[in-house]
Amino acid sequence: MKKIILLLITVLNLLPVNAYEIAFPQEKELTLPYNGIFFVGKVNKKENLWINDVKVQPTKNGSFASTFQLNPGENIFVVTNRKNGDEFSKYTINYSKTNNVDSKLLEFSTQDCKTVVDNVILRKTPEDFGINRLGYLPKNTDLQITGIQNEFSRVYLNPNLSAWVLSKDIIPEQREIATVGEFRGESINSDNFADVYTYKFSKNLPYSVIFDKNMLDITVYNVENRTDEKFNSKLSLKPPYCYSVKMKDGDLNVSVPKMNLNNPKIIIDAGHGGKEPGAVGCMSDLEKDMNLKAAKALRRELKSRNYNVLMTRNSDKYVSLKDRVNYTRDKKGVIFVSLHMNSVPESADPNTHKGTETYYYNDFSKLLASSIQGNLTKSLGTRDNGVKQASFAVIRPTEYVGVLVETVFMVNPEDVAIYKSKDYFKKVSIGVSDGVDKYLQELN
Repeated sequence: MKKIILLLITVLNLLPVNAYEIAFPQEKELTLPYNGIFFVGKVNKKENLWINDVKVQPTKNGSFASTFQLNPGENIFVVTNRKNGDEFSKYTINYSKTNNVDSKLLEFSTQDCKTVVDNVILRKTPEDFGINRLGYLPKNTDLQITGIQNEFSRVYLNPNLSAWVLSKDIIPEQREIATVGEFRGESINSDNFADVYTYKFSKNLPYSVIFDKNMLDITVYNVENRTDEKFNSKLSLKPPYCYSVKMKDGDLNVSVPKMNLNNPKIIIDAGHGGKEPGAVGCMSDLEKDMNLKAAKALRRELKSRNYNVLMTRNSDKYVSLKDRVNYTRDKKGVIFVSLHMNSVPESADPNTHKGTETYYYNDFSKLLASSIQGNLTKSLGTRDNGVKQASFAVIRPTEYVGVLVETVFMVNPEDVAIYKSKDYFKKVSIGVSDGVDKYLQELN
């Protein structure tokens, strides 16, 4: 019997054992539009791992990140336990070049068009991303179109200014009416919840709303009875400077909510969830799970400081970006914090990306972003990547003060050691809460 047992042990020891885990790529066959790919994962202690002829260099906790250049066409990567050893796994990565050549602007004489859906975005530039939004136009807004570029149409605003809308959101106007309108007056209505400023026009017209410091600059275009074909009004706002704007049936309504800064309602948003896992870390952790744990820790910490706190999700379920925004609006949230963990494009080197960064969209949210960024990096001990402006859907609304936090990079081995530490979630909760405290102190 002893001989049989010894024989079995010997045979098992001779069999190849996968002493590693590849967290990314998750698929054995991929087609990418760029010339790079990274492999991240973990290796058991005292084990070696080779990807083609490159030996993997893991950190103390076993996590690793390795990057490779891709040649046009098919690229084969073989994962083994030693150089030129037995094949454990094979990955086929196809690099297919794409041509991203912007078309030139095609100009033509003015054409009358109208919007065919609600919330058509009026943009500064012909790009469907970035910090370039001027306003949101309702259905049946009359526009003067003077050119097209890519999938965008150029909108005439006045002799010195143009803007852009997606061409799919407009159609030629068949009615024999002028696209210009008239200003007909304004009024103010107030109640316990908001002050509402109403500007009346003869029809729906293109408009822009720009916040600068504590001032709201409102401009309506194609107004024939105003100088330079535009109407302008400026409103002075009080902290936290939130507002909402909507045009309907020729009425431009600007609502300025009355918010309680002594006991503000805080909405915590755990990024991703359900069918949307988010990023995958070196140790195969899913971002959605880590975000939820961090959100629950933050809720506990904020409640211990007597804040009024709600969450967009309390479990592993899918919540759309629109539903997260609507929930915050319906609950009349004042502060919105979306918690995430970072990753990098497949062609980037994960080893060069680490640290914490906080995003805002509206200028009045920058102070909250800066307060959280400073306190969170201090609490976590991460590299401070600074505060950045970005057009994320959940922080674009102007009805609340919104920020999106990327606590660490899940695919960087150094940051993995931070988020795998036992006090990581506690440190996140303290850092963000201290940031909220500082923000409200500065506002008050």
